[in-house]
Amino acid sequence: MTIESTAPSAHHYADPSRLASLFLTLANLKRIRRTGWVDRGVPPDEVESVADHSFLTTIVAWIVASDNSELDAGRVLKMALIHDLAEATFGDAPPYEPGDVPDRADLDAVRAFFSVNHVRSPGNATAKRNGEEAAMAALLEPLPERIRDEMAGLWAEYEAQATPEARFVKEVDRLEAFLEARHLGDAHPELPLAGFTIMADRQIEDPALAAIRDAAREPSAEGNHS
Repeated sequence: MTIESTAPSAHHYADPSRLASLFLTLANLKRIRRTGWVDRGVPPDEVESVADHSFLTTIVAWIVASDNSELDAGRVLKMALIHDLAEATFGDAPPYEPGDVPDRADLDAVRAFFSVNHVRSPGNATAKRNGEEAAMAALLEPLPERIRDEMAGLWAEYEAQATPEARFVKEVDRLEAFLEARHLGDAHPELPLAGFTIMADRQIEDPALAAIRDAAREPSAEGNHS
């Protein structure tokens, strides 16, 4: 029996120089610190990067989705991997206006400000959406058409929260923030991190993710992370 290959006879690669530039730009994600932790006074050397956050979000999303027959785990994996790529150039924009954060010297005011789960205003949401759309378009432009269209489609799907996979990844994104808050809260109980618990309680509905959230509160979980 002869098996004919269906592989294309020629490969069409992007310009290596442009790919190198893209990958160097994406490497910024390893150095961009998550704004929410910085603003809450987490010591700089303990603040996770956007890449740190994306890594754990991706691992959690893939593992949990793989046990859910109603989700496409492969699409979940890819969506989680790219969900914050735009921040490589746009940065990590918080849901509040930076100028509204009280002076860190006033600990009571900072604690009060961050005791709630902040929701983006329409203007803040529009600015973030427009900025990240432009950033993604520029980032993906050097890629071959097939992978560019796939990544752009997955990112747009996530932003629109248009599918079960997109909504699941968003909840994992929230779970990762809650888990990081638990970790930081153990080391720095004085920090105003309660807003992440409020967010996780109100906005994580997937049963498997909610169970992980609740288990993370148990005393047995507290001694198992470093």
